[in-house]
Amino acid sequence: MPVYIVLIYAFIVWIDPYGLLKQGKKRDFYMCSALCLISFSLAFSLAMDWEIPSPSPPIVWLVKQLF
Repeated sequence: MPVYIVLIYAFIVWIDPYGLLKQGKKRDFYMCSALCLISFSLAFSLAMDWEIPSPSPPIVWLVKQLF
């Protein structure tokens, strides 16, 4: 399963962000690359059956601090 994830993301990265860089949209390229890296790391860790901690407790704490 991890091999499929790597191959799919390699194909996506080859098509999507590279086209943005070719068009001269550097800011969009960097944002797309950062989001793609985050997405890849989450998909790969799920494929490897690694446990991902829930972000909800810190978010709940932050919202309570605001109000």
